Amino acid sequence: MRLSIHLKSLLTLIAAIFVFSVVVPYVSAPIPGQLYGWYVITTLFVIYLYVSSSEASWEEFISPVRQLLLARTALMKPLRIVVFIVVPLICGWYFSTWAAGGATPPGGLRVIHPTPPSSVNFQGKQLVLQDISVSPIREDEAHLAEHIENGRIIYYENCFFCHGDALQGKGHFAQGFNPAPADFQASGTIAQLSESYLFWRIAKGGPGLPSESTPWDSAMPIWEDFLTEEEIWQVIAYLYDTTGHEPRVMDHGGGDHGGGH
Repeated sequence: MRLSIHLKSLLTLIAAIFVFSVVVPYVSAPIPGQLYGWYVITTLFVIYLYVSSSEASWEEFISPVRQLLLARTALMKPLRIVVFIVVPLICGWYFSTWAAGGATPPGGLRVIHPTPPSSVNFQGKQLVLQDISVSPIREDEAHLAEHIENGRIIYYENCFFCHGDALQGKGHFAQGFNPAPADFQASGTIAQLSESYLFWRIAKGGPGLPSESTPWDSAMPIWEDFLTEEEIWQVIAYLYDTTGHEPRVMDHGGGDHGGGH
């Protein structure tokens, strides 16, 4: 049985939405809201290209629309009222209600900076975090500026899309996450942390958070799957250099004390 061009178009759109909403989040990660919208718009544009690819397919597609707009039959007049008045009102009511939000109470308290482990396994190498009082990058003072520049490049290739150009957690994908990506400029984030702590959080990401005090909220990827140890230290050096914050320094007892300016 030959499917009409309208049914083909509808099935294509439904299949695309299913892939974007179900398949992609299942195999990788949820698509941020703005990017999801662009995917749907692109799908609609592809469908338009298909239906307008020939005069016959375009005529088949547009003929019912022309009848809806111009036909003076007993059926078309009430159908026009539904399509051009009732449907827009329902859509307007739905989206205005969705945008307004509800009176849902806030979620439970969550720990912003969980206690780090004493050591981590990074790409097969055991790193004792509590023994790292200063980043290895900072010990190479002769090449520190070069390391920071490399960190800037790595940041814009990998981190910029979520944490933003100004390092305030307002990147292109930021609206797709709740809670939003960390604001590195704020006094409550990296200004309170040691560089070894940041190394742990970046390397292990959200999936590497400890099980205590769950649930955790973090969409941070596991960056050790993509970056080397030196590259992570370089990104960290770039974050502190750009924000003007001083990293806290781990003492040998495992605690933090603030670094001076």
